[in-house]
Amino acid sequence: MARPPLELETWGKIRRTTIGGKPTAVANYRDSDGITRRMQRDGRTPAEAERNLIRALKARLAPSSEDLTSATTISELAVKWIDSRGRLAEGSIRTYRNAIKHIDRGLGSVRLQEATVPKLDRFIIAVASSSGHGIASTVHVVLRGMFALAARHGAVRTNPMIDVPKPERPKRVRRAAAPDVTVVRGIRARFAEWDAGTEPRPEGDRRRRLPRASALLDTTDMIIGTGMRTGELLALKWDAVNLTERLVTIRRTVGQDRNERFFVQEFTKTDAGYRELELPAEVVEMLLRRRVDSHSEFVFPSAVGTLRLPPNYRTSWRAALASTPYAGVTPKSFRKTVATVVRDALGIEAAKEQLGHEDKKTTEAHYADEVHRGPATAGVLSKLFT
Repeated sequence: MARPPLELETWGKIRRTTIGGKPTAVANYRDSDGITRRMQRDGRTPAEAERNLIRALKARLAPSSEDLTSATTISELAVKWIDSRGRLAEGSIRTYRNAIKHIDRGLGSVRLQEATVPKLDRFIIAVASSSGHGIASTVHVVLRGMFALAARHGAVRTNPMIDVPKPERPKRVRRAAAPDVTVVRGIRARFAEWDAGTEPRPEGDRRRRLPRASALLDTTDMIIGTGMRTGELLALKWDAVNLTERLVTIRRTVGQDRNERFFVQEFTKTDAGYRELELPAEVVEMLLRRRVDSHSEFVFPSAVGTLRLPPNYRTSWRAALASTPYAGVTPKSFRKTVATVVRDALGIEAAKEQLGHEDKKTTEAHYADEVHRGPATAGVLSKLFT
């Protein structure tokens, strides 16, 4: 009967011998690939040769810095997980790294074998309490991905985050309604004055006013006519505009790298964000005017023809609406208006496609205003008054 093989990553009996006139210790070692290999070490004495061989065998067993084991800390796992993610948008990297900062502070030195479901659950609850539901949700996603990697490498038996519930969303507060037609017209009129430098001024202010390069009216009209995101608007280049066919292709957005520098990202926020949209006649007329005067590759550039940065754009927007009834309205508010108008005319699926959402639930939950209307009971209830 054949002798059973050694178990993986173990060695057999150590034999002492002499090779080349030197005391030598020899043993068979069954490697991690299942192949049994002969290992030997020499020394000044047989005992030293055996000690040297045992040391070499143990070193072969010791995990490398690339391996994940039950003794790996959560901070070390986080580094390996982010490195394993492959190609990621810079914005996603920043989001994940921000979540990992919370994880490092709360769990960084905990070893994987110590990461129990109750411990992880308490940590998620603590993050939600201190930093809010949004960050806690991201931390939950990152931890689940990290432990999935650890499970694939055999460092944990199962992913403990599977049994850790997602942070509970706080009771929803009714969001502000999308601006109606009257508000849209009022803001457009205000932006027209602001761009021209003719807005009402405080009493006694006799300073000379010049037209501004803010282009708030034109950018607002582009948002109203398409429902574009702010990043998509500012990253828009003329090569994506077809004025003959009255179409615009959304294929870029403004990204922010891990050093918080802005750049044009050559892909959209989501796969669904890559889309072709029809342009209303009013928007085509505005773009024709801008095209004639343009000296930049960007449709809505900065004052010097370069990429206009989102923070600067939002600052101009807020300054123009300050001290008016429209203070607090944002570009995103107009995306809600577009979603609501398209939904009412063409359905929620059309609104989803227009805004570039992957799931219509996003459109329903955050953009298209919906008032729950009660049944037609006026005639029934009027009987109570007779």
